[in-house]
Amino acid sequence: MKTQVSRFRLALPVVLALGPLAAQAGDGTASADAIAAAVAPTPTPVSTSDPALAPDPTPAPISPAHLVATPDAPSDSRVTWQGDPIPIALKVGTERRIDFPEPIAEIQVPREVEQRSRLVLTPAGHLHWTAQAPFASTRILATSVSGSLYQLDVTARADGEAEGRIVLTDPVLEAAALAKAHTPDDRTQREQVATQLIPDFLKRGAAGAPSLDRPGYVALARFALAHFTGPERLIPALDATRVAVRPIDTQAWLRVQAHTLTIRPLAQWKVGDRYVTALGVVNRGPAEVPFDPRALRGDLRFAAALHPALGPAGSGHHGSVWAVISDQPFNRVLDHGPASALAVAH
Repeated sequence: MKTQVSRFRLALPVVLALGPLAAQAGDGTASADAIAAAVAPTPTPVSTSDPALAPDPTPAPISPAHLVATPDAPSDSRVTWQGDPIPIALKVGTERRIDFPEPIAEIQVPREVEQRSRLVLTPAGHLHWTAQAPFASTRILATSVSGSLYQLDVTARADGEAEGRIVLTDPVLEAAALAKAHTPDDRTQREQVATQLIPDFLKRGAAGAPSLDRPGYVALARFALAHFTGPERLIPALDATRVAVRPIDTQAWLRVQAHTLTIRPLAQWKVGDRYVTALGVVNRGPAEVPFDPRALRGDLRFAAALHPALGPAGSGHHGSVWAVISDQPFNRVLDHGPASALAVAH
């Protein structure tokens, strides 16, 4: 009734404007001049002698009683799947939506119920069900794409209030999704394994370490070994220049175990006034060989090993990387006798 009143008020000015137009045409037909005068935007003067026709200078505020209230939509219901059939009530002629925890591959609906219903299943696992006639409680089986089986006891009635959407949650799927979100991918796992193989002295931060203009021995060794022990992002940022290095004679460089070890220079860098060299070491003998810096000849300032010992040949742990630091290129240090006051880390 309030909506009708609102429409009547909107049509009233049109009736007043057409009043003079009808009066000018005695035969019921208005002339062109009369039509132009009627539709002209010039406002029609209103007499203020009649208080009922006097314009109100301040429009009355809209009262909440004049607003048309719309009924609230049915609220959603969250139901946790615990293995027991879930009762669902439908009102005939009203669509109800059922959201499954994951996409559904198959829904088994008895033929007599299917003939009385309109069902729409979306790829996301949303079932839109409209009952077109009442039916008694019926067991419905829904199989998800992962193989989970959900059981629904659906009934349709002609009376009662329409209910809102049903959102099914599966604690098993939620726990699996949470575990997957916190599980690193294969690449991250490989990086973690590679990081675990790096010696502790290479993992320590640079707190209290010298500046990048003259990094300490540990920082230089970490820089060299990181090129061969993990992802590139773990390589420390140093102002280093790549320097060529030639192969060496293992027999001439090592005092002991020279007959079982093969050593090959991998790379050399110059950082400031120091040189750091990465060496690939392979054990060809049947016994384990521990890292012993006293076996190294030459004028070296520092030596570090990626692993404390080399396993026997064929063990899978018979290879490693050493890092040595010197004041001149590595190939020259072999000509300067044994290393004195050599700092060691392994």
